[in-house]
Amino acid sequence: MAGDTLIPYKSGLAPEKSTSSALESLFKSIGGDTGNIPKPGSGSTAKAPKSGVYTRTYVTTTIPNDLTLTDNINKIFQRYYGRDATQQEIATWLPQLKAKYSTKEGKQQSTVKETYDNGVLKSTEYLTADNLDPSTWLEDTIQTKLAQGDIAVSKLGVPEGPAGQYFTAFKEFAYRNGIQLSDSAALDYANKVVAGRLDNNTVISTLQESAASAFPQLADKIKAGIDVKTLADPYIQSMANTLEIPAAAIDLFDPKIRSALAFTLPDGKVGTKSIYDFERELRQDERWQYTNQARKEVADATLGILRDFGLQG
Repeated sequence: MAGDTLIPYKSGLAPEKSTSSALESLFKSIGGDTGNIPKPGSGSTAKAPKSGVYTRTYVTTTIPNDLTLTDNINKIFQRYYGRDATQQEIATWLPQLKAKYSTKEGKQQSTVKETYDNGVLKSTEYLTADNLDPSTWLEDTIQTKLAQGDIAVSKLGVPEGPAGQYFTAFKEFAYRNGIQLSDSAALDYANKVVAGRLDNNTVISTLQESAASAFPQLADKIKAGIDVKTLADPYIQSMANTLEIPAAAIDLFDPKIRSALAFTLPDGKVGTKSIYDFERELRQDERWQYTNQARKEVADATLGILRDFGLQG
């Protein structure tokens, strides 16, 4: 028929695509705007991506490879030991972690949890055959071992990783508050804090209570957060100046400092000694006679006697 446009069919083209091309050719031939032709799948029947964040979960026989599992082990070791696992530790933990991906019947299985955001895959987790996060199991096991004191220590007795930092901090805090804290007690505190069995603030409060018991007259200030070393500083500086010794060589375990901080007053109550009385007492210390001040006082006294006898002009 005259004026008709023939639409040839080309083998191998999908019907939808061929029809679309033919419509565009026909529309162009009559001067139409092809931009107004609906595109395939753009109509009301097209399925839009699911909005928001959502998850898709399914079971598979695929499990994470050894490299991925080793990376999980190292992340836990970094958190609790401050280092990657050794080859020996990997050889111990890797088989145990892989075993979590076996069913009771011994079949390999994992639950895949995919997280999407507006249709875009954001993350994929391979949970165990029991639908658990393998890192959680490993972390719980490591925490239990730490709480039981199963951790390597250096030749100086300091544990490795984060536990070592708490160990050192607790020892220093006790020292600054005139409390003797053994290595074993500090290690136990540190391991339990890292394992999540004990709160750091609880340890600090416990040590403060011990210090308050040793220095009852300073209890309120100690519990308010002022350490005993700071409160004792005036006595330490006075002792350093009077006996002419380095202040760094004087600590809270010096008998004279402790007696000044826990002094029995005339009314029987425990208080602190006045700086004046403290310095008078220090002059009775045998070390004072070797100070420059003592020598000067002796020299001045001798000179005074000579003048009294007219032997010195």
